[in-house]
Amino acid sequence: MKILQLCNKPPYPPRDGGSIAMLNLAKSLKRLGHEITVLTMCTPKHQLSVEDKLEYTKLMPVHTVYVDTTLRQSAMFKNLLFSREPYIALRFITDDFKEALIELLQTETFDLVQLEGLYLTPYIPVIRKYSAALIALRAHNVEHEIWQRLSETEKNIRRKWYFSILAHRIRRFESKALRNIDLLVPITGHDLENFNKMGNQKPAHVCPAGIDPESTGATVKATHTIHLSLFFLGSLDWIPNQEGLLWFTKHVFPELLARNPELKFHIAGRNASGRLIKRLQGPGIVFHGQITHAKEFMQSYGIMVAPSFSGSGMRVKTIEAMAIGKPVITTPVGAEGMAVENGENIIIAPLAAEFIEQVEKLLNYPDFYLKIGQHAREFVVKHYDNSVLAVNLDSFYKLHQR
Repeated sequence: MKILQLCNKPPYPPRDGGSIAMLNLAKSLKRLGHEITVLTMCTPKHQLSVEDKLEYTKLMPVHTVYVDTTLRQSAMFKNLLFSREPYIALRFITDDFKEALIELLQTETFDLVQLEGLYLTPYIPVIRKYSAALIALRAHNVEHEIWQRLSETEKNIRRKWYFSILAHRIRRFESKALRNIDLLVPITGHDLENFNKMGNQKPAHVCPAGIDPESTGATVKATHTIHLSLFFLGSLDWIPNQEGLLWFTKHVFPELLARNPELKFHIAGRNASGRLIKRLQGPGIVFHGQITHAKEFMQSYGIMVAPSFSGSGMRVKTIEAMAIGKPVITTPVGAEGMAVENGENIIIAPLAAEFIEQVEKLLNYPDFYLKIGQHAREFVVKHYDNSVLAVNLDSFYKLHQR
């Protein structure tokens, strides 16, 4: 099968959860014999260097188009007053990308076009006009759910009001997309339930973001030394990550530090604003910024904290940390969509006091620390092996192939 993968940011190099999910699945489908071609946007925040593109094209043909997705307050305000469409989605609609897509569809014949996320769906009419390919939406999140949750947790009245409007517009945008695609590939069962409640009637198959067990060392028994440190790793321009991180540094870490004066909290991630970095500064906090090797960073420290109150989809970095045997402590929203078991392969703590109590338990009881890490590793190998996930998706695609 010839598959065209459309992306709103480069899957390579795999630096964040979204790019990891896109690249890993494409590589796994290619190993099954499919021909994968990529057409991706490059944006101010997500660019592809000449060197990286050369490496990427060794894996599969890659076509890039620069799209300026910069948020502009004047455009946002105009959109708010004179449009019913979500401004955040309209930023990804450009003539340059449309023309590149048309040229590709006229040059090659594809059996399936896989849209990596909601913001590629405005190009469905172009695909329909120039191709007979099936169109699959691989939904990395239920996008409106993110903004609805942000509106519920936001304290600033103006931002709360805007997030609520945006959530309503994106829900309508998502509902339209569900009517126009052929196949739906959500990333979690929780997301599929939400899409079905929104009226989805298209064939659907849940395909989580996975890992390659051998490349992560996930098949090796956990025997590593306990590191008395905490770490966070995630995209720092994503509002749900900012929200969770600021909550943790304000309500959880100061008490942990008071009880454990030598404790350090290491933070890494891309695209942090100067304002965010300033707000994160404090005793015991070490800010690393963007890092080159995520696995090495995670292996260097002890417990991953992943507080989330407004995210959706699944947390790929959490899966990666679990794959190398790291204990993860998160919130109920942070564990959403994963069939984990609290106290066995992950720690779920909804409140600050419980977060503090459970981190203390991991720090002070080595057997518990190692049990959670080893069980986490086993869980990921069983449920998130890319090769298995790709075989299942391959069967789904072939079942509906024209």
